[in-house]
Amino acid sequence: MSVEPDNMMREAIAEASLLVAEVTGAGSLSEKLGAAEGARAVERALARAERSVHAYQGSRVGDTTGRLAASFARGDGAALAANDMIKRINQLPPVSGISLSVRVVLHTGRCLADGSIDPESIAQSFNLLSFATPGKILVSNEAVGKLSEGMRANLVSAPQMSVHTGTQDVPLLELQSGNLIAGHSQGPLTVPPPQPTIMPSATPLPPRSASAAEGLAQTRLLLRYHGASLLVSEFKTSLMAGREESNDLVISDRRASRQHARIEWRDGRFLLVDHSTNGTYLLDDHGVEILLRHGECELPPHGRIGCGYSPLEAGCEPMVFDIGERQQSAA
Repeated sequence: MSVEPDNMMREAIAEASLLVAEVTGAGSLSEKLGAAEGARAVERALARAERSVHAYQGSRVGDTTGRLAASFARGDGAALAANDMIKRINQLPPVSGISLSVRVVLHTGRCLADGSIDPESIAQSFNLLSFATPGKILVSNEAVGKLSEGMRANLVSAPQMSVHTGTQDVPLLELQSGNLIAGHSQGPLTVPPPQPTIMPSATPLPPRSASAAEGLAQTRLLLRYHGASLLVSEFKTSLMAGREESNDLVISDRRASRQHARIEWRDGRFLLVDHSTNGTYLLDDHGVEILLRHGECELPPHGRIGCGYSPLEAGCEPMVFDIGERQQSAA
């Protein structure tokens, strides 16, 4: 029996590792705050999930509401991306007491001649999501075969579960999320962006010498948010930001506390002080992010601040600040 050239080409194309993920908790959020707020929360979570995909050399291949599908050349890359996105989404602060999570399935998909993934493979992977638990990584038997020996050591030693999807039974295992150990047989993997450094409590700052304080006495901090511009200096020594209208700067985001954070000029330096429930995120020009919880830290010369959310999140508008010399008035 002869085989068409196009079919021969398709048979020669390798399988890719697939990751499918679904954000959970959005339904409760929509019921409490409305569909628009629920949709925004899901988009924020998916933006974090997509950063995990890119960090481990994956490509997004599906786009459905509240869901994500991505392909990876390496099975370990898919596993590490799944582990990373669970951590990222779990770090999102609750919205009106409701926390979002994500459930993840690793499967395989046939690559077509044009480089795309067979839609049937993606659909089957999405079907497996109904068997997954939020915060867990479910792995099909086919996906296990794509993992390195070192990564397979992270599989939970439990009997396989076999689920029926359409025309076939698919054995499933669980990959223990947390600190995954990757095998080296497939070569190095891209290191993901660092998680925010968490500063849990206030630590006293060392006193600054009089000469150093004099050198910085002519500085000012310019803060910009939603078209507003405010100054902090030795003449206006503090600025309060939060949801309440009485604040110097009103933050129009439900994740912000009523009195969320204060920027303060003290001993010749500018400090960020957190008073909030969800924490205050500080991102500098080098991409280093700090999550401040009921503590304080000195501000860098330039950066962005998020009240209850990371400045890196898609769709959010952080406060932007710059520290520079205060212009002198003419004598």
